[in-house]
Amino acid sequence: MESSLYNSPYILRYRHHLPRIIPKPTKTATLKQSIKKISKEYCAESSISGLKHIVDDNASRFERVIWKLTMISGLICSVSLVWITFMRYYRAPLVTTQMPEGVSVSKIIFPAVGICTNNRISKSAIKELARKLLQEERNKNYTEKQMLSLLLGLGLLYNNQPMNDKLVQPMKLHRALGDYDVNELMRNLTPRCEDLLIRCVWNEISMNCSDLFDFRLTMNGYCCTFNYLRQSDITFEDKDSGTRSIDMYKYGNKSNFDYEQGLKILMKLNTSDDFYYNLPLQGAQLQFSDAYDFPDAPSGSFAMQLINPNVQMVVSVKASFTEASRDIQHVPVKLRRCLFYDESSYLPFYTHSDCLLKCRMLFLFAKCKCTPFNMPKMVNKRTCDMRDVPCLKMFNAQSTTVRPDVDVVPPELELDMVGGGINCPMCYPSCSKTAYNYEFMNTKIWPDYLNTVPDSDRDDWL
Repeated sequence: MESSLYNSPYILRYRHHLPRIIPKPTKTATLKQSIKKISKEYCAESSISGLKHIVDDNASRFERVIWKLTMISGLICSVSLVWITFMRYYRAPLVTTQMPEGVSVSKIIFPAVGICTNNRISKSAIKELARKLLQEERNKNYTEKQMLSLLLGLGLLYNNQPMNDKLVQPMKLHRALGDYDVNELMRNLTPRCEDLLIRCVWNEISMNCSDLFDFRLTMNGYCCTFNYLRQSDITFEDKDSGTRSIDMYKYGNKSNFDYEQGLKILMKLNTSDDFYYNLPLQGAQLQFSDAYDFPDAPSGSFAMQLINPNVQMVVSVKASFTEASRDIQHVPVKLRRCLFYDESSYLPFYTHSDCLLKCRMLFLFAKCKCTPFNMPKMVNKRTCDMRDVPCLKMFNAQSTTVRPDVDVVPPELELDMVGGGINCPMCYPSCSKTAYNYEFMNTKIWPDYLNTVPDSDRDDWL
């Protein structure tokens, strides 16, 4: 009876006209509503292409779905691009910037310069050696001509290319020489700087060539070197020896940017003293290297140009100075892929060129139990002599090819033709280095005409 009373038409009509009690929204519902409203407003007003179509009330549901799919694919592409960029930075987290103020030329050290005649053995010196050897009892069966022919085999110490075994017999020559020091022997047989260099000028000041040039060891044997600041031809000194430090780069000859300044040399090639050419050309080799690196082409710190007779050569040198901040030293070496001069256990003073040189020398020592005379000496290591020529010839190509530090070596390098090259994974580039670029210009000289020019029309230094 009571239930039917509440459901009577009069009661229902009365309850319909009563004000409705709306429940108070929760905080979560309010937050969702606000986010929905703000997101819709952002999409409607955003300049990003496509967003406003997603919230457009006039657009059909199908159109909004299409726009949503388009936006999702764009978002995936953007995330992928960000990830690729991040991984590139992670693999090489370094930034290279150009110094806005540049570097003063006076602060950049002049490169080391070497002059090596293509004739590596002096005829007068080899004849004198032949006369001394013929006085030895062991060589009494040789004539002077036969001895000179035998001594031609000394060229194998420069050039490890194949030669006629009937004409050159290394072991026979080794016995004829007796007890000898290879470095002293080859040094005494090399044409002297005083016979090669006639006039020298440094920064517009005429100087004695003997005061500018030293007779030092390079990859081409003993040559006339300028500004070669390596203290000794005995390399890889002990860390405590103190013979080399970063302060050494503050010294050495420095040039000006003036075209007329720099180094000038007048050379005389005495073809009548030629005996053995390491290159089948008359003239000389002009070589450049870092002032403290051993001049060695396979190790990288080397540039060379041939000087022909009766030619004026002008060399323009451009320097590129790269300096790494110590702030990157916390980055693992495998990521930054460079080494500072004082953080290698392989060398007391690290440079990329010296690292490759040592790697190559240790390879040859492991194979031939000696190191070539035209590389720096190593403490407690024997210098190769004529007995070791066959071994040096066998491993010459491999010793001059350093395998790149990559997972897969490109077949285009054809390393299989040189025994796979040498692996030197410890040799990273130097973090700070001065690199040089050279431009050469040759002008033909006509001696018959120049000899008629009066002294008043010549340059003062000539």
